[in-house]
Amino acid sequence: MVRNEIIRLVDDLDGSEAVDTVSFGLDGAEYEIDLNDEHIDLLRWALMPYIKAARKAGAGPSRRQTNAAPKYSRGDLGEVRAWLAGHGYPVKERGRVPDAWVADFDSKTPNPPQQAKQAAAEVSTAEKPRQSAVEAPVFQAVS
Repeated sequence: MVRNEIIRLVDDLDGSEAVDTVSFGLDGAEYEIDLNDEHIDLLRWALMPYIKAARKAGAGPSRRQTNAAPKYSRGDLGEVRAWLAGHGYPVKERGRVPDAWVADFDSKTPNPPQQAKQAAAEVSTAEKPRQSAVEAPVFQAVS
């Protein structure tokens, strides 16, 4: 069986034959409208001053992704904040510490907390003797 469908676009403004569907967004809502060539030109002409003054929004999520683990724990951030305050950064007691400031701390201190913890963990695992997964039998002396 053969099926032939014809899709006819109708201009949403005046009912004439439309040539294209135009998509646009405003205030977080997305819209589509079927327009003829004349109305497409009028819409683009009307929006052009706003488009020229605007910046393109990314195609990705508009909010920052928060699934990345924080670089420092709360205890470590106390040390970071103390160092920053001692070096003239206007750091607050609470809230987010800018990544650029944390990078400054990392680059200008010999052993940032994360590196120190990682190094200590590597040393402690290297010093431990390997333990077998099989338990050794326990012998008791018989008298």
